[in-house]
Amino acid sequence: MGISDLGDGLTWGEAKLLLEEAASDPGTTLGAVLAGWAYPATVPALLTLVAAIGDRNASKKVMPWVMQNPRSAEPSASADEVAKAQAELEDGIVFAS
Repeated sequence: MGISDLGDGLTWGEAKLLLEEAASDPGTTLGAVLAGWAYPATVPALLTLVAAIGDRNASKKVMPWVMQNPRSAEPSASADEVAKAQAELEDGIVFAS
């Protein structure tokens, strides 16, 4: 959905403020991606995670800034596999008139 699809429900200024807020908060998906974190997390959620694990060294290993973001990992498919999958996908897309 584009912002213009919202109609009069949201001004461009309000949308800008909302995006800036989300970008600065690593508890949001946008903020976590911009921070380079593996997953979104709030401070209370991280404190709860550390308390639940109990072991300081073990809890360090699951912090979002330490773990690799699965979305930024190198693809494991070969170029041939990707080309084949794209061809199959394109064959399956049908536009109705």
